Amino acid sequence: MNLRMWKGILDSETATITFPTTLDEVQKEMRGLEEFGQRYGLVRGIDGEGPAQVLTGRVRVDDLNTEAGIQNLNQLAEVIDHMDSERLKFLGGALALERADDLNDVLRIIASLDQYEIFPRIKTDEDLGHFLVETAPITGKFSFPEKVQPYLDYAKIGAEQRDVLGGMYTSNGFIKRREQAPVQAEAPKAIVLTLMALEHSDTLLLPASAEQLEQAKRALEIEDFSQAVIAGVDYEAPSLNRLIPRDCITVEYANEMAQCLRRLKTDGEMMKYCAALEVEEPSTFTEALDMAIDIDDYELISSSEREYGRQALIRMGANDEVLEAIEGHTDFDRLGSEMMEEDGVRQTGFGMVRRLSKPFSPEPEPGQQMGGLSC
Repeated sequence: MNLRMWKGILDSETATITFPTTLDEVQKEMRGLEEFGQRYGLVRGIDGEGPAQVLTGRVRVDDLNTEAGIQNLNQLAEVIDHMDSERLKFLGGALALERADDLNDVLRIIASLDQYEIFPRIKTDEDLGHFLVETAPITGKFSFPEKVQPYLDYAKIGAEQRDVLGGMYTSNGFIKRREQAPVQAEAPKAIVLTLMALEHSDTLLLPASAEQLEQAKRALEIEDFSQAVIAGVDYEAPSLNRLIPRDCITVEYANEMAQCLRRLKTDGEMMKYCAALEVEEPSTFTEALDMAIDIDDYELISSSEREYGRQALIRMGANDEVLEAIEGHTDFDRLGSEMMEEDGVRQTGFGMVRRLSKPFSPEPEPGQQMGGLSC
């Protein structure tokens, strides 16, 4: 990630900093720029180059003068440099929507990108109006008889709903925050399914009782859920929308998954489940469900390499007396690093995780073929 520093709008005096880097290196570049050229002066502005253009206007000179600011920029560099062009456009839209103006805002929004959605084909009020009317059979909103649709003022519909939806138009489409999943009064719902059958659609909140499932069938006018199409799946935990595949999903399996997710949330194990999903990359919904049922087969590692080394010795039978005796004579960091590799500990966006029954399989080589789906 590259940031360009400049002394003044009319000046040609600039310097480029490549991140990740250190505070000393940045300050050296700043001093060199301030002393360079015909006019002595302080750095006046900063903008991003390439992928880092999304940071233009959101990095202050003060950010380059503190260790915390450099750490934030190093963290952003690691994320931004691995984003493809579509993801960068998505991020740019989310930053514009939230009017992010500093690094803390940027980091917060990057960490919650799953809470936004973008519609590339919607760039005007008229586009939005058409979209709302055309998706009415799914959403249940803006339902107009087909014979009157040619006479609708789509631009007016879009203009009226733009602010209601809390979104904005960008060059890459309409972006908005995801709607919060509807909940029933008695408890939050882990999964929300959108079901369609012939001319009917319904929203099913899971986990659901047997009576609630029967009510959904009656609303759809079907005898079995196999007669309906699952048109949408939304999770209370946003990260699960990208981690759990939809292949082989059924209403019955989804209800069982919702019950598991409720337990995971209650037991404080949702982060561990997300970490395990990121590593295992299940190819079907049923595989993800099996992982939720067998969650005790995974362990989230929050300790340092040194502490992991000490814990490994304890698992081998070492007591406090033994640990005290070898303190100062043992490279616990190296031991912990080697034990993590042996135990198959993997780093994820949700923390380090390992599988207890057997170490995780090595990551597949590029181009390696995966097996077919099996529901």
